[in-house]
Amino acid sequence: MLHHALIIFWLSCTLAFLAFSPKKYVKGDTVELLWNKIESDHTQLPFRYHDLPFVCHDRTQKAKTLLLGEVLKGDRFWESIYQLRFGVDQPCTQLCDMYTSATGVARADHLIRNGYVVHWSLDGLPGATTFTSANHGSKYYAAGFPLGFVKGETAYLYNHVTIVVRYHKERSGSNAIVGFEIYPKSVNGVECPGTSKNYKNLPLTISKDKNGKLLPQRFHIPYTYSVYWREDNSVTYNNRWDLYYDNETSETSSQIHLLSLVNSVVLACLVSMVVAIVMVKVLKSDLKPEASIPLAHSDTLTRLIHSGLWKNLVSVVMRPPVKVALLSTLCASGIQCLVAMMSVIVVFTVNNKLSFGTGSTFNAFFNNHQGAFFSCSVILLLASGFVSAFFGMIFHKLLSNERPSTVYHGSKTRLLSCAFAGTFPFSIFSAVMFINLFVWAKESSNALPFGTIIVIILLFGLIELPLGIIGGVLGNRYEFDTNSFFVTSYVPQKPEGSLDNRRSIFLSPIITIFAFGLIPFGIVYVDLLFIFNSVWLEKTTFYYMYGFLLLTALLLLVVVAESAIVATYISLTVYSNPNWQWLSFRVSSSLGWYVFGYSTYYFVYNLQMSDVVSIIIYFAYMALVSAAIGVSCGAVGVLTSLLFVRKIYGAAKRD
Repeated sequence: MLHHALIIFWLSCTLAFLAFSPKKYVKGDTVELLWNKIESDHTQLPFRYHDLPFVCHDRTQKAKTLLLGEVLKGDRFWESIYQLRFGVDQPCTQLCDMYTSATGVARADHLIRNGYVVHWSLDGLPGATTFTSANHGSKYYAAGFPLGFVKGETAYLYNHVTIVVRYHKERSGSNAIVGFEIYPKSVNGVECPGTSKNYKNLPLTISKDKNGKLLPQRFHIPYTYSVYWREDNSVTYNNRWDLYYDNETSETSSQIHLLSLVNSVVLACLVSMVVAIVMVKVLKSDLKPEASIPLAHSDTLTRLIHSGLWKNLVSVVMRPPVKVALLSTLCASGIQCLVAMMSVIVVFTVNNKLSFGTGSTFNAFFNNHQGAFFSCSVILLLASGFVSAFFGMIFHKLLSNERPSTVYHGSKTRLLSCAFAGTFPFSIFSAVMFINLFVWAKESSNALPFGTIIVIILLFGLIELPLGIIGGVLGNRYEFDTNSFFVTSYVPQKPEGSLDNRRSIFLSPIITIFAFGLIPFGIVYVDLLFIFNSVWLEKTTFYYMYGFLLLTALLLLVVVAESAIVATYISLTVYSNPNWQWLSFRVSSSLGWYVFGYSTYYFVYNLQMSDVVSIIIYFAYMALVSAAIGVSCGAVGVLTSLLFVRKIYGAAKRD
């Protein structure tokens, strides 16, 4: 069975390798141009280009088969009616004479005024608008081209496109496409403008009656196009995406990222140094016999720290927290989210920095397949269900203060495993389905097809949950050291000298969230800004700084872990409060609240969304992302505090 599974896996990898290998052309070969969608920076509602009532259609056109990641990304590829043959110039070709109704004209006018951009694709490259950098004079691309333009009070439709395809000639005589440029023009006539500027634009005229209703009309739109093939050996197939990444601000962005990374490293090192010094000094003082503590400590806080009251909590420090099942589930979900996110970042960091083989096929795959981020995320999320259930089971035992030899019965193991592995994916699916209702009502191309929803449900039921059950069973059978301090015979009474009954501002949820979330947010702020710009504000750009993002994430985990240690020790030492479990989770997950707060600020001061559906989509997704970040950091905090408590109380027992 294993032998056959390995053969199937090897064949799948081979087919994937061949499917995304560089495609070579010779003169006269048919080159397929695909239509995709239109989208705007002012709204979160893209639409399929093929469905627009004012573009040319052909009954022979078919929708292209899409991968799961492409569907989730919102891509909707269709065959176009543009006829391109490699190396054959077409100075002027009439595409069609389109006649549309008043509704079609009004739709085009509305989309143009809302800044919609058209996305086409050729050989895996998005059709690009060409710009020249004002800083260093080099050329760069922005994916897509505008649907039209507004001059005065009138909107004009681009009905002619000049297509320039650049190719690199190989030594073997074949050619690889390395550039796909589109130059749109608005022409009021069937003649192609060429290089001439002496032509009239095509205005969109809308006639309405006294009541503001559209009057019936039949509007003529002549569509034409020109195609030119240009050899460009300065660009190779492996680096053909560089022009999409090296835009006007790329150099400045790299410098800002580098400066931010240096500041984050310095900040993390300072925090680490302070925590290490304080912890070492305080722990050494606490573990000394009480007679060796100087009597000169008159300060109340100092007396509390050196009093060793936290050692009196040994009988209750591991008592189960309230709602232990909920905390265990949140920690398991956080581990699953953390493993999936870090794995995706690592994969894309390697993709951007390393080359695999002479042809860099791996690199080409992730660039040509722009839905790769979503595909990779889904695969890793499904696989991480095993990890979340395994560690979730261990978390549940440790937080419940159960014997290491305890083995749950079958039904409880399966129930907990499904909860640990399925909570986070189910939350994502529920949020996406909620958003999908609004998107579907607006007939946007982002609406998930019914078939895709069924596929997601099957993946969840046939892969995610079985992996989770396997991980849970193994976690249930995992054996701990029987001499571990984690299991203690505690009594519910408060230990002598406890200050647990004293209310503290420090333990207030609002104060802990505000105080402990500030430094982690300062570390990730710059990366958040660039990611927000790429996802919400500048959809024609591509985020590619995964190396900086990986380093920032690692620094963030260090600071989050240290924050949990500080909060736990203060709770035990200063306030003699043994309820450190939820405190450590709350302190560590505080970054999620900061991220959601920043997303609200970003919406108010940077975005110009006016339609209600786009606003719902934005805040629903940002709430989901903020929750994912929060539970991921919260799981790290609880795990760190767990190890910290074991360390200090283990040392106290030996002392």
